[in-house]
Amino acid sequence: MVSRKKTEADLAVEILLENQESMFYEALLKEIAARMGRDQKISTLVPIFSRLNLDHRLQYQGDGFWYLDPKRVKGKD
Repeated sequence: MVSRKKTEADLAVEILLENQESMFYEALLKEIAARMGRDQKISTLVPIFSRLNLDHRLQYQGDGFWYLDPKRVKGKD
């Protein structure tokens, strides 16, 4: 079986599952960038933010916080 590379959204899900609570967007984006071995410049973080907005597993809570909708994550009961 070929394992696929984790996307930014996959990493966000992983991070939010580890933390078990919502996270401020900047901290989440910087952690994703760090796990991908990328710098933390705004030009790196903006595309990550855009990709997170497209993933149905992640929900914007308001006031800059993101959380994971556990009902939308396969295999996580």
